[in-house]
Amino acid sequence: MLVRYRVATVLASVLVPVLLAGCTRTDHDDSPTPPPDATESSPLTAAPTPSRTPTDFQVPPALARYCHTGFPLEGVYSPQRLTVKQSCAAVTGVASEINREHDDDLHISLTGVDPKWLNQGNLERPDRALVVEAVPSIPIRMPPVGSRVTIVGPWVLDTETGWLEIHPVWAILPA
Repeated sequence: MLVRYRVATVLASVLVPVLLAGCTRTDHDDSPTPPPDATESSPLTAAPTPSRTPTDFQVPPALARYCHTGFPLEGVYSPQRLTVKQSCAAVTGVASEINREHDDDLHISLTGVDPKWLNQGNLERPDRALVVEAVPSIPIRMPPVGSRVTIVGPWVLDTETGWLEIHPVWAILPA
């Protein structure tokens, strides 16, 4: 019995200070790590880097009233194929061709646009045009072929075709 008492006393005299020291250490902070600051970049929260600076493509104030808020691809068939480059853009050119597509969208080939709105996919098209798509859920009056117009809507990359588009069209205005 005496041996058990001595073993227990020795263990207690060794373990209790060790355990207490572990609970009272001050050389580290056990407080939870705060979430990353919104300005910090981490692999899970980093926003994609735009391919161009937003100041290059500001919508003129007179046309900004045509921009929509909320999800920019509302009403678009198969929106997962599109990457939004700018949620609202205003592009001026000539409506050189208008066709109805299988998804009931109206495609307008907009030629004579500033080259900043085009990529290699657009330049490989026979008309070297910016593709513009009007969707049935947003009623738009189609311009006459050959007319110079300003188109307002999201500027997107169609990942299936590889070209840049305004899709959907929110407004078509005489230029």
